[in-house]
Amino acid sequence: MKMSSVFVPKLLVSLMAAASATAWADVSVSASVSMSTSVSTANTSSSATGSANDANTTTPIKHVIVVIGENHSFDNLFATYQPQNGQSVKNLLSEGIITTQGGHGPNINLALQNQATDTTTYSINPQRTTSYGWMPQVNAIGPINDPRYTSLQLVNFVPTLVGPANGPFQITKWDVPYSTPLSVTGSPVHRFFQMWQETGGTNAKPDLFVWTPSTTGTGGATSVAGMSPTPSNPMQGSEAMGFFNMAQGDAPYFKSLADQYAMSDNFHQSVMGGTGMNFYAISTAGVLPVYNVNGALATPPTNQIENPNPQAGTNNFFSNDGYSGGSYVNCADTTQPGVASITGLLNQLGRDPKCASGAYYLVNNYNLPYNSTGIVQPLGATTYTFPPQTTPTIADLLTNNSVSWKWYTGGRNLNDFTSTYFPGVTNDIIDNLVYNNIGDPLVANTRVMTGPMQNNLQGMFNFYQDVAANTLPAVTFVIPPDLESGHPGQSAPVFYEGFLSNVINSVQANPALWQNTAIIVTSDEGGGYFDSAPIQPLDFFGDGTRISMIVVSPYAKKGYIDHHYADHSSIMKFIEKNWSLPTISPNSRDNLPNPVQTNGNYLPSNAPAIDDMSGLFNF
Repeated sequence: MKMSSVFVPKLLVSLMAAASATAWADVSVSASVSMSTSVSTANTSSSATGSANDANTTTPIKHVIVVIGENHSFDNLFATYQPQNGQSVKNLLSEGIITTQGGHGPNINLALQNQATDTTTYSINPQRTTSYGWMPQVNAIGPINDPRYTSLQLVNFVPTLVGPANGPFQITKWDVPYSTPLSVTGSPVHRFFQMWQETGGTNAKPDLFVWTPSTTGTGGATSVAGMSPTPSNPMQGSEAMGFFNMAQGDAPYFKSLADQYAMSDNFHQSVMGGTGMNFYAISTAGVLPVYNVNGALATPPTNQIENPNPQAGTNNFFSNDGYSGGSYVNCADTTQPGVASITGLLNQLGRDPKCASGAYYLVNNYNLPYNSTGIVQPLGATTYTFPPQTTPTIADLLTNNSVSWKWYTGGRNLNDFTSTYFPGVTNDIIDNLVYNNIGDPLVANTRVMTGPMQNNLQGMFNFYQDVAANTLPAVTFVIPPDLESGHPGQSAPVFYEGFLSNVINSVQANPALWQNTAIIVTSDEGGGYFDSAPIQPLDFFGDGTRISMIVVSPYAKKGYIDHHYADHSSIMKFIEKNWSLPTISPNSRDNLPNPVQTNGNYLPSNAPAIDDMSGLFNF
């Protein structure tokens, strides 16, 4: 079976850009071809190429392809986007916060950052103290300074001696040109309780995007090769305030897609926080995993329960939080740390927290309960793996209603990426830098991983094969390899643009497929970056900040910008409407009505409400 010619070179370029010259000195063309050949034959089994109801659609769309990159808010990418055809957009430029040159605009006060005090009990609205003059130093964090990756050391930028002036700053002025990959600023904090505090839940006063990360970091329980944030060194600065400048040539492919097709400027991540739970919420329309023992609700190990109350003697340094620490929350119990401040806001708004009694919900990244081949992973206080889940998913919905589907994740066939071809590079490094395991959320589901649906989880090589062979299912999810995901600290937007170009070009090169396809381009979450738009609290878990979402299709309205309030669940609502399907489950957000919005208001008057994205198409 012939390997796709589009994907392998792009992946190799990504890896080579990330590697040191010494590590790559002996990699030959023949080795690259050998790797490509071995990978192309892996995991080629699949379910039937079509199902009974694939063609039974309410629109001309017969194929929906959802492409999900990582970790950029709408304002981070589209800060200076200027729309076509008389359309309007809500961004840093239109609000007068910045100028097309990347400097401060007349309304910079709308984005100025303040300091606060929070020394006893976690609050999403801590007492403000003073404004920042110069913001804290921008850090470069993530794999770029992780000792585990010495043989894949990424290019580090050299910052100035002081941080940026208060307010949003242009990353490509502070750092290097946009086209220079893997050398931009590090990854801002994007964890659950931190993001609730940054935004206050509604983003009505978005002035803590510097103070919160620079006082909490990623949590004291985080440990990366022996490095952990401390109250005196949180390992975070003002990264969250960085933006790219389309008016100066940054993100050109994103701009071209927005110019040619339809975009939303009011599309939000489902969950406050990071990658793992937002990908999980994408697959379930907003329902998160719970700690259980053999399917029965249970209490997780104490060290795995979140406690965002400040440690004694600190200003806001969380007591138990971090990637190797607290991540479960019993949000039905308002005496639990951090819960009362969030539910207090929800009560004021008349919103149901959607927290089941006795359920400890996972709100931050943990390892998945199965590996990619279906083997159950051990649980324990120090494994930071969550138990197998039985939450209804998009896989159940489509399978039960005879609509074909696959979930393609780049780098999923890890055994084929052997270190033989990468001198000095271990499989552990390839594992971390290629396969986005927490972006493969159906691996958490017992029904998927113990039955025939497991065959629908495949790699990107299979995607290109299916496109070329006209065997693409009706609904597909496409996840880039980590190095092409756009995730700050280990990738960059320019790499995600290259990945998107490959995907879109491959579909458009097949006219029979392209003529009835909608490609939905979005991301998992905003990465903790600043965003200026209001947020609609739906329940205890979110929504979160805006992210980009573009519909690429012959039926997309040209150069159109939709303002209806939407989040990841809107993708499910569109799929359900297109194939006349029920909702995923009684508690999923696809049960919410479409929003009613008037007079330019970005929040629905009938909240809580989520759009079905129909307005982006012209059928």
